[in-house]
Amino acid sequence: MYRTIRRIGVVLAVAVGLVAGGGAAQAAVVNPVTPQSLCGPGYVLQDQDPIRHARTGARLGTVHLMYNPIVGYGCTVTVKSAYAGTLTRTQVYLAAQHLPTRVDDGDRLWAAGPARAYVKGGCVIWGGFMADPTGTIHHHDRANPAIGGIGTCF
Repeated sequence: MYRTIRRIGVVLAVAVGLVAGGGAAQAAVVNPVTPQSLCGPGYVLQDQDPIRHARTGARLGTVHLMYNPIVGYGCTVTVKSAYAGTLTRTQVYLAAQHLPTRVDDGDRLWAAGPARAYVKGGCVIWGGFMADPTGTIHHHDRANPAIGGIGTCF
């Protein structure tokens, strides 16, 4: 009995030491969110573009364009790969022809979106960005300053 209690105490002490220890002992935060979980069933990936830190080139996240051919809707999401679980400004947008631009922008833990619009038979402009904890904004790789995003037709 005492031996079992002592073993449990040792295991707990080691576990607490690993959790409270330095960066090497801490596991990286894995983002539980996926584009499919945000957009929903029936959406398939059409395109994606990474968001990289402007100075270091480190990948911060990815902007995804999804499409549901059954209902004709497009869906965009920005999923964080850096700073996941930390509130940082994250944005995604989808601008379909003849419709108001759909935008999700704000401090997010895991992702921005979904932004949805009817896109069947038309073209869209889509994109997004992320900020690091200092507030510096980083755009996706193919961000076009003239139109703000990437053009895709369905």
